Amino acid sequence: MIVAVLGTGRRGQDIAQRCVRAGHEVRLRGTDATDVMDRVDEIRHALNGDVSAGIDGTTGLESAVSDSDVVIDATDGDTDGHREVVAETETMVEAETLIAVSDTSLSVTAVATGLRSPDRAVGLNLVDPPDGAIVEVVIAEQTTAETRDRVTDFAESLDASPVVVRDTPGFAALRLELATIAEAVRMVEDGVAGIRDIDRTFERGDPDRDGPLVRADRHGLETVLTALEDLAERLDERFEPPALLRRKVENGQLGAVTGEGFYVWEEGTPTAGADPDPDVPTRDSEPEFR
Repeated sequence: MIVAVLGTGRRGQDIAQRCVRAGHEVRLRGTDATDVMDRVDEIRHALNGDVSAGIDGTTGLESAVSDSDVVIDATDGDTDGHREVVAETETMVEAETLIAVSDTSLSVTAVATGLRSPDRAVGLNLVDPPDGAIVEVVIAEQTTAETRDRVTDFAESLDASPVVVRDTPGFAALRLELATIAEAVRMVEDGVAGIRDIDRTFERGDPDRDGPLVRADRHGLETVLTALEDLAERLDERFEPPALLRRKVENGQLGAVTGEGFYVWEEGTPTAGADPDPDVPTRDSEPEFR
């Protein structure tokens, strides 16, 4: 398939890399030629330097989307910005071309209103990119069953399991991720257990499964805070950021990027909890009577 990926940010690069690895022909579009080719080179390097990998870069929208089977809008911007991108794209593609939006902060339904044929619009989000096993297929109010099935097949072609979700704030994966992180932070606040023990409880003995506090540090605590604030506004107080998270961001403890968040990080590895373990009280032993 020919896949046009619009946007050279992290999301666009991850999507393009996943599609190339699956054997699709990818056209990566950005607005700066140097940036586009840098991203193409990075993707080829990630694919063991294979210069024959099916990816090319362009700054032209028409050259990116013409004759494409799927267009994935991974640009940065608000709803109006994405609506303009997909509306312009629609004038350059065939009637059967799928138009997907990849942005967990947006309503796909709202973006799709910019299309003359909104029935072909869908959301497409990689979970744990670029190599995660799950791809969310987000069904807008306008999405038809045919579009859903075609996008589900496309997700499977990426060697991923498609998860079909309703177009709701945060969709499924992000809501679960943020809810888990928020509760783990509250457990630290309440002195339930130490940071490492809370993560170990989540890992359940699986060394390849990061706990929520490690993941929060890897995401960046400022990013987590912003995402929680967004969901709290669009959903309800369940996603209200914990006070401890706000304090760490205010103090510049932003996670792996600064070397300290909930953990102290050295060379990309969490070495110890950044806060002391709580003093869990125990009862004094009863004296023995003889």
